[in-house]
Amino acid sequence: MSLDRRNFLKGTLAATAAMATAGLAAGCAPAVSGSGEGSAAGASEGGVLGLEETGYQCSEDWLGEAPQIDEADIVKTVDVEVVVCGGGHAGSQCALAAAQGGATVALIEVQPKDTYSANGVDLCAYNSKLLSDRGLGGYDTGQIVGEFVRRGAGRVNADIIRSFVEQSGEMLDNLVAITPDTSDFFDFETGQCQVQTAYEMPDASYYPLVRSGFKGWASCLQTMGTHNSNPIDGRDPADVMRMTEIEIYTRLAAEELGATWYWETAATVLVQNENGDVTGVIAKGPDGYIKFNASKGVCLCTGDFSSNPDMVWNLLDDVNELGARNGMKREDMIGQGRDGSGIKMGCWAGGVMECHPRPSMNTMMYTPGPWGDAPFPMINANGKRFMDEGMCGLHAPMMLRQPHGPIAVVTDANYLESLKECSIDHGAADWGDAYVNIHDYWGRMQADMAACIDAGAEGADVHDVAVPYREWRIFKVWAAQTLDELFGYLGYDEDAKKQALASIEEYNQMCAAGVDSLYGKDAVFMKPVDTPPFYGAVVMNEGHNTTGLVTLAGLVTDGDMNVLKSDYTTPIKGLYAAGNCLGHRYGPGYSTPTAGASMGMAFTHGRVLGKYLAAM
Repeated sequence: MSLDRRNFLKGTLAATAAMATAGLAAGCAPAVSGSGEGSAAGASEGGVLGLEETGYQCSEDWLGEAPQIDEADIVKTVDVEVVVCGGGHAGSQCALAAAQGGATVALIEVQPKDTYSANGVDLCAYNSKLLSDRGLGGYDTGQIVGEFVRRGAGRVNADIIRSFVEQSGEMLDNLVAITPDTSDFFDFETGQCQVQTAYEMPDASYYPLVRSGFKGWASCLQTMGTHNSNPIDGRDPADVMRMTEIEIYTRLAAEELGATWYWETAATVLVQNENGDVTGVIAKGPDGYIKFNASKGVCLCTGDFSSNPDMVWNLLDDVNELGARNGMKREDMIGQGRDGSGIKMGCWAGGVMECHPRPSMNTMMYTPGPWGDAPFPMINANGKRFMDEGMCGLHAPMMLRQPHGPIAVVTDANYLESLKECSIDHGAADWGDAYVNIHDYWGRMQADMAACIDAGAEGADVHDVAVPYREWRIFKVWAAQTLDELFGYLGYDEDAKKQALASIEEYNQMCAAGVDSLYGKDAVFMKPVDTPPFYGAVVMNEGHNTTGLVTLAGLVTDGDMNVLKSDYTTPIKGLYAAGNCLGHRYGPGYSTPTAGASMGMAFTHGRVLGKYLAAM
């Protein structure tokens, strides 16, 4: 079938032209600024369209114009029912589910096949048979949905969250079903994987665990940086991370059902008809452009925008404002994810991003020391305590808003008693199961801590006890026989040290009373810091942050993940989003009642979307 250039441009770019004319009503994005250094003042001089014209409070054009692809450059046309843009966690599961539902599927992936890699080490799923058989099932899904909404401050779509919570168990069990016998991915007894649990709370009867008003459920499957002993689709298992392994099995299962992966191919622009419906996508492959026609839908699963400095600068106000105020360059604000190409494609087609404040995965793994987001007293640069430390998911944003300089956590010889009360929030201390015992996870940390006692001002290295990755992180910890000496090791001057000692004295008095009259910390955490040796760790707060691992802000959709226009009502027929292209999942920041929710949502939403499209 030949492609008429005039009709193609009319179809793909009509929505963009209409948006430029109609402004916010059409869900438009920023117009071209020219200079690339726009400002609020410059907007009034005509350099950049303002909020009324664009619907975005940005100083620059982070979007640009949709590419125009010449007919002569299209070397191939592919006709299928479902086209998936992006072969990460959401995309591969979407392709598999659609194929399992009988649909014809094409998946477009920018990575090469031989070196394909997918990130992550933990995966949240509720009420799966796999975890229920281990005593971690039968959870009240309505309560879990409600907790996600509360942690997201209501800036979420509860139906998007509900589809994850209710259907994640089936997703995980499907992964188990497609994993071959040559893999030990789901082998709990030998510690190939584990479930994050609280101390001596091994089954569902202990959950939800409530700490500082936040609820948590043990339902996160973790992979520990181990490797399969057998080749994986011809690849050396030593070079294949566990989540990459499971995605390879996903692809193989989908290919057996007829799905086709197009490697080293980048989705470039969506195809739309005269009504603005999305009917396909143009992608650039090794031999030129390919037009993919999708009779049921195109799924944007291309990931986040954390590696795109212009999108980060214009769309993540909490990152760019704190960074700019403290001398940070925009290229230093980026994270470890993708370039936002799929999100831009959705906006060119008439979609919009969720509103500010937009979330990013930078709200955990910031607390000083090897104990994870521990409930120990936390002291700012002026020597003052400043929060309920039991609110694990809020440590990072609270710390960023403190005076610049050292922020320390301090504890004493009884530190384990506090860690045993920890929540199971992302970044909290992890008591786990087989893996912890096999590798004497906590025993090593205690041995490291003992070595700090004679290390003096040099301190000593201690392995952490939060969620373990491919290799344990190591933190410097100091120990001393007096708090005065300890705060000196931690870098506090005399005035700040005097205030810090007074803060700990006040804290100990509140512990004796069993009530935190300053910040309302749970009584189970109110354990005095009064028994030597005293331990501490410190980070320097410079008042700024990056996007962290990935950004979590995405396109506005309905509960079926159909991308909507700016009225939050009108769907763009044929266009869907999942993974980090999907908006309204986390509100202002990444705080979740179970670790692994980012990957859990990506896997599950991709699967839910694939099943939905196959059934159309």
